[in-house]
Amino acid sequence: MKKSQLVAALALLSSPALAATPPEGVEFQPRRGFFTETDIGVFFTLGGENVYSNAQTYLQLGLGYDLTEKLSLGAHFGLGSSAQNCFAGYLPGTETCALSDNFTMTFLDLTAAYHVKVMDRLYLTPKMVAGYTRLDPAPVDPEAGDPGRALSAPNAGLGFGVEYATGMDHFSVGADLLARYIIGPNITAFSIFPKVKYTF
Repeated sequence: MKKSQLVAALALLSSPALAATPPEGVEFQPRRGFFTETDIGVFFTLGGENVYSNAQTYLQLGLGYDLTEKLSLGAHFGLGSSAQNCFAGYLPGTETCALSDNFTMTFLDLTAAYHVKVMDRLYLTPKMVAGYTRLDPAPVDPEAGDPGRALSAPNAGLGFGVEYATGMDHFSVGADLLARYIIGPNITAFSIFPKVKYTF
């Protein structure tokens, strides 16, 4: 057999194997396991006398664990504020809020997320959240006593996001939209944020 014919035969035999082999010879698998994430975005509330609040900075820190390739559980600490939105009603004959229309909202939540694969590295992440909220100062119930007191209440909500496993090992990036309802004060809060996730 001529040398040129041998080279051609070897090329034909190896081409199917090469076509099925991903870059670097290893199929990409996103890391799963214990993770932490840092999120910074915007926060606002809906409802109240002003209909919506001014957008404010939102900070969220979280840690969690991927139970399976598709399901993860996490615990998150979130901090935002509602600015210029009155939930206590106006004083009679005025447009002055009966309590502060600026208040801080602190969240301690448990989160369950489901990962829906769109393509290699890219996932949609619908999620559910529930937990504890502290509102300081209390934005509702002006007749309940000290207007400077803080108020605690449960919250529950839904979210939707996207997540992309980057080419840097351990790191994923994404963005989330999260809506929570504060039960009792009846306040709806939204947060929108990009996120950086590190999986160990």
